[in-house]
Amino acid sequence: MRTLLILPLLLLAPSAFAANYGAPMPEGEPVSIDVAARDPAAHGGAPAKFSGRITEVCQKKGCWVVLEHEGATARVMAKDHGFEVPKDSTGAAVAYGVLEQEPISAEHARHLVEDDGAKAPAERELRIVATAIEIAD
Repeated sequence: MRTLLILPLLLLAPSAFAANYGAPMPEGEPVSIDVAARDPAAHGGAPAKFSGRITEVCQKKGCWVVLEHEGATARVMAKDHGFEVPKDSTGAAVAYGVLEQEPISAEHARHLVEDDGAKAPAERELRIVATAIEIAD
């Protein structure tokens, strides 16, 4: 009987099957990266949850990931290099942090490509300075 009661609860709690990095993930619904990308000013300036699919991970330390949804992307940077994710991370993820639209200097672009194994970034990119990342198993 207990098993029958627990099983529905597990199915309703997807975060029970997720790996968390950084600070505990706050409650609340995330904004999809494509929605945030359409109007960065409306979604920036204050911490929020953002969702997407991991397409890249820093291959040096795991200190950033790129989230993508519907063609829009954002680089999620661990705030103050405060945590790392596994370098082979893939799949759905939610990041909690502050969304910014940042210019990428030539030096930073070189660092991302040569040192971290990233694809060449655009001159400006969406960036989330995150205190937490949750990756679905």
